[in-house]
Order: sequence, then C-alpha cells, then structure tokens
Amino acid sequence: MITKAEMNTIEQYVDEQFFDREKLIKYLNMHSTVGNEIFSYCDKGNGREDATSYANWLDHEYGYSPLPVADFIRRVPFYFYFNDYSKNRVGDLGCLISGIQWNEKTRTVSLEALYQALEYMLYEKRLSLEDIFCYITDQTHNVANVKMFLQWNHYLHLCNELKWDDFLPDCFITSYNEALEKSGNPPIIYEIQEIGIGDVYWRTGSQMEFEGTFPYDQNGKPIMKWIGLRAKNAGQIRCTQEKSKRGRLFIELRPNTIIHALNCYNNESDDDFWYQIYAGPQTMEFDYGILKINRKRLKYTQQDVADAIGATVRTYQKWESGETTPDGHYLLRLMNWLEIRDVQEVVRYTE
Repeated sequence: MITKAEMNTIEQYVDEQFFDREKLIKYLNMHSTVGNEIFSYCDKGNGREDATSYANWLDHEYGYSPLPVADFIRRVPFYFYFNDYSKNRVGDLGCLISGIQWNEKTRTVSLEALYQALEYMLYEKRLSLEDIFCYITDQTHNVANVKMFLQWNHYLHLCNELKWDDFLPDCFITSYNEALEKSGNPPIIYEIQEIGIGDVYWRTGSQMEFEGTFPYDQNGKPIMKWIGLRAKNAGQIRCTQEKSKRGRLFIELRPNTIIHALNCYNNESDDDFWYQIYAGPQTMEFDYGILKINRKRLKYTQQDVADAIGATVRTYQKWESGETTPDGHYLLRLMNWLEIRDVQEVVRYTE
C-alpha cells in the first residue's frame, strides 16, 4: 500500500483534468513494480489536440524502465507534468528525453542521470516544475538541449559549494563559467559556428561578423577569454547575444588586426587548433625564402629565373636574399615561373 506521504505527492502533482488519479492509485496499490503501461492506463486523452497528456517517449524502453512503486512515485511530478503553454514557456519531460535520443552527442547521457538531475532540482533546490522544464528553453530557444540542462544541474551543485543563491541567472552560460572558475574548474570555451553554409565569418568592409553562443558581461560586452576567437589590435568588439541564445559577434578591423579562431576547420578532431583567419595589411610582408625553395625544387639557377621574368640576375638575387621586394609586376611573373599558385605562399606575418 502506498503511504500517506506518497498519496500527497500524487494529489499534488497528478492533475485530474488530464489523468485518472483513482486508476493510478489502484494500480500502484496492486503492483510492486510499475511498468510503462501505467501511463496509457490512467491517461484521459485530454492533451493538446486530444493527444496523450504524457510524453509518448514513456511508452518505450528508451524513455522509461520499470521501477519499484516508491521510486516511481518520487518521479511522479515529472511523468505527469503537463505544460499548458499559455504562459509562452515551453518544455516538458518529453523534450528532454527527445534531446537524448535525437542528438548523437548526448546519447552517452543515461536516462537515469536525467531523472536524478530532475529529482535534485525539485526536492533539493525546491525549484518549480515550470522552471525546471522551461528555464533552459527560455535561455536557448532549444527545447531539447539536454547538454546544457545537465550543465545547469552541475551549476546548481556548484552554487551549494560557493554559497550562491542565483539558481536562474539571466545569462546561464556566463554564470556557469564564473562558477566553474570560482570552484577551480576549467571554463567552457564557446567556439564559433558556421554563419552560412560553409562560412566561418562574413566580412563587410572593415567589420567581421561571427555566429555562435557568446558569454557576455553585465554591460553586454562579450567575454573574449571564454570565446574561441583571439583578436589582436582590433577595434570595437560587440555581440547581439540574448540570454544563452545563438547570436552574432562583430569585430572592427584595423590595419594591424590579427584574428585566430579555435577549431573552425576541424570540428570533428579531438585536438584543439587555432587557425589564423584574418591578418591586416600592416602585418603582412614578403616571404623571400619561398623563392629559393621553389627555385631549388625546380632545379633552376638564379640566372634562369632572372632571364625567364625579364629581370637582371642582380635584381633577382636581391629579392631572394630579402634586400629588396619585387613589385606587383615582377611578383606575378615570379609566381608564374616558380609555380607559386597562392599569394599566401609568398606572405608571412610580422606577429
């Protein structure tokens, strides 16, 4: 028989509008183990557009495993939570389970870990069910962001350690990194995402634009130490971030600006690498060493190259030694004869 405390849990969290509470209690008093048939058994079919009121993921083994009655009742608040959506807050148990099933990267997350996080939030931190299911959706506009949901669970544990009471921060990704650093953990570095199909950035005049999730301070300024961009000698840097949603970051370019991006071309690799994606004109100079390298590779003498491009051998020798730099006319001829196909091959950077 279920206890009085367990009965109180059922009465508090099982809404008679959507579920037959009497059937549920009858089932629980007759069984020691609760199978997933319980949900269809007591559902009244009054969900949105006459659908089930519970998450259909619970009908399958990847959403629910049989439990002892006491453990089941402890999780009743989550199983029977119904979001009416009239408050424009989206999220429920089905969203989180779907996040595990749909996203290959989160399939390593166990369903049990999800339920333990839910229990901690409700019973230990005393958060409302609406906040538990909707906070991360409010932050990201992603109803199935299980990865960030579990980061939030970790953040709540860190709040205990740090004696913080801001359980629903305005910008979660910023507060979480602050908590990680305060507790001696490495922060998360948020890498840039594609801004178009295959595009790492867009450039308009003297401004570069990036897309991704960007932590920002109380003044709305991006916190660059937590973002996968290194911008040296740049002008104004700003972002359009709201809460923890995907946004845009803008960097004002100067003649000596250099920008590196983390893993922008190797997202599938386990090794971090910073790629130089921009360098201003004042950081560039002629790499004269490439002339000798290619001349030797092609087995030409200095005279051979000078004759081929219509210059004196002494002039060519000065280019190869770095005493002088070829003008654009001769540079094109050199690239042609020495099989230098990309101008980047004859450029090096001062920083």
